Amino acid sequence: MNADKIQQNRDPISSTIPGTSKTDIEAPSIDESVKKSMFNGPLYDFQTFIAEIRQIFSEKENFDEKLPPLRELEKGLEFIRRNQKRTNLDILEEIDFEKITETRLNVIKTSATWLMYSEFFRELNEKEKMLILKTTWHVWGRLELLTVSVEILGEQVSSKKVVFVFKSHAVYLVEVFRNNLMELDPKEAEDVDKELQPLFFTVFDDVAKKLSILKPNLIEQAYLLWQMIWCVAGKILYGSHLEAGEQFLDSLSSDLHDFYENELRIKKYSERLLLMMSVIRSMQKTYIDIHRVIDHAHSFRQGFSMK
Repeated sequence: MNADKIQQNRDPISSTIPGTSKTDIEAPSIDESVKKSMFNGPLYDFQTFIAEIRQIFSEKENFDEKLPPLRELEKGLEFIRRNQKRTNLDILEEIDFEKITETRLNVIKTSATWLMYSEFFRELNEKEKMLILKTTWHVWGRLELLTVSVEILGEQVSSKKVVFVFKSHAVYLVEVFRNNLMELDPKEAEDVDKELQPLFFTVFDDVAKKLSILKPNLIEQAYLLWQMIWCVAGKILYGSHLEAGEQFLDSLSSDLHDFYENELRIKKYSERLLLMMSVIRSMQKTYIDIHRVIDHAHSFRQGFSMK
């Protein structure tokens, strides 16, 4: 199989997904609605947080453009995971909404940091960077945390519904959400729980099991994560930026092909590739925004308000 075939099954996510409409494309600046849904949290000042993101986007050090593009993304994964505790994790059944919000904000910053290990992304202007971050951080973060979870916890992820979420903690994700839903109006709690079930099924009974079978190495993880990014970003970029993004994806495909043939000495890798693309399709198929559900629950939670 040659490098051209590596990009098979790269179906874009439907344009009905929040954050990928033409309205968003025409007005990529960060408006008040984005502040509420994307960044705000009880422990954070929005302007300070945006300044932190802009600082990440302005960073010029730590990048080695002599590396092949996929190797550079691999280096980015090594960097963002460097402080993770991978043994003797505390597995929690309860975390409060404040901690969930803090985790979401950390995922946004981590996503921004990793994106900067793409030469293609570094060449974009700030508005384009913000637009891609806005529309991809949640799905990127979901796949990143799930991939790390399976790498650390193995089959426990699917069997016990455990997900690595902090530098030193994992959570029983279903229990965490149900415990937090207990303080909602019973009818609202039931509605939110129904919204979550398809996502939990996809995460634990589909994607986690496929990742456990695949056991992707770091190069494959970098390729998977960029494919997830591009499923969204490829819908919102146009003209020369879209062309540059496609060329970057071509270069990743070539790097992956070379990795299989020259380093792993694998000539027939189609089964691994098909399983990787199956993971991507599964993540697309049930694209329920878990963070929208959280925000929905917030509005009914007594004594807690996101301002």
